[in-house]
Amino acid sequence: MELLGQPEFGRLLRRLRVERGLSQADLVGSKVSASYVSRLESGGRAVTPQAAAHLAERLGVALDVFRVAAGAVGADRAPALLAAAVTALDDGAPAEAVGLLTTCAALPDVSADLAWQVLWHLARAQERLGDVRARRDALERLRPVAHESGITPLRVRVPAALSDCERALGETEAAIARAREALAVAADEGAAHADRAEALRALAAAEVAAGRLGEAEEHAALLLERAEELSGGRRARALWTAATVHAARDAHDRALPLLEEALASSDARSDLLLWARLRLAAVSASVEVHGTVTADTERWCREAETALVMMDGAGYLSELRAAQARIAFHRGDHATAADLCREALSAFGTMGHHDRVRTEILLHEAELAAGAGEPAAAELRRIAEESTRSGNLDLATRAWKALAEAAVKG
Repeated sequence: MELLGQPEFGRLLRRLRVERGLSQADLVGSKVSASYVSRLESGGRAVTPQAAAHLAERLGVALDVFRVAAGAVGADRAPALLAAAVTALDDGAPAEAVGLLTTCAALPDVSADLAWQVLWHLARAQERLGDVRARRDALERLRPVAHESGITPLRVRVPAALSDCERALGETEAAIARAREALAVAADEGAAHADRAEALRALAAAEVAAGRLGEAEEHAALLLERAEELSGGRRARALWTAATVHAARDAHDRALPLLEEALASSDARSDLLLWARLRLAAVSASVEVHGTVTADTERWCREAETALVMMDGAGYLSELRAAQARIAFHRGDHATAADLCREALSAFGTMGHHDRVRTEILLHEAELAAGAGEPAAAELRRIAEESTRSGNLDLATRAWKALAEAAVKG
């Protein structure tokens, strides 16, 4: 049996060390320095058999933990690849995790128990990167595996996550269908409170995107009742969705307190992506409520940008630029606001159809304010008419309101 190669060895080494509460210095020996341990964990050095034996002894594990049979396939390599990928995700390296998990998912004869974990973490890694289509593909592959597993939380959360993907891609009816599937499984199989709440969250979010605000309000009210028993990121996501429903009704004064509560419930250490995206959502609600840019608004936007850069969240550039555009618009810098809107709309990313249309409206508002005249007004009329036909009356109202305000100012 041969030793694992890099980066699998380094990721597994770090995970075993952290799980045991040890520092790199705790692994030092006569021929193993702290700098060597550091290089091993980063994947920058190959491990020798002597060093591997020493590290296994210090960690209290069998040397075989660091070995894989020559020519090993499937079940032999999968656990080490999965462990390395999860550690990469925890270390803020989602692109590396995608590579490891893609390799793992392609191995033959991987057990069903490992297969669902590989695909679930692959979907997580794609979410971190903001690649909605790739995330949806991973979840579609996971769906039959989840069904066969008989694991109720997995059978609820996979269609709920698929609903989020369909919503981001503008497939609102598919998003509603997936969310209803999740809710049906949760009801039929007596799912835990948190899983039922996740299905409700996905359904309310999908209904907002489809313009079904009455149904969304009903489900958001149920979600808020369940949120009382949730904590951490699950509570934050529930509050965020309820805030989104209020925002769609232009009730930003009701949305902002929910978002502020969600901000207080989120923890950057446990979910940096959620922590950052909540701040971008709060930026939009804050400028709508206050009609100006507050110190909190500026701070939230800066914090979100820093977090997204740290975690390689290029796929979330569209959301960031849209938030920055709102700040620029409310400062009266209409040219910059328009440029940021164009960048947001051209970026490949996670911004859903509803938010894209709102950003389009802001773009044409900024263009009108900068003196673009009839072409921008014509675009606002087009958006209003298309939104009316599609049943997105909140977007239609917003576009008509922008036209009326421009006419008054003109």
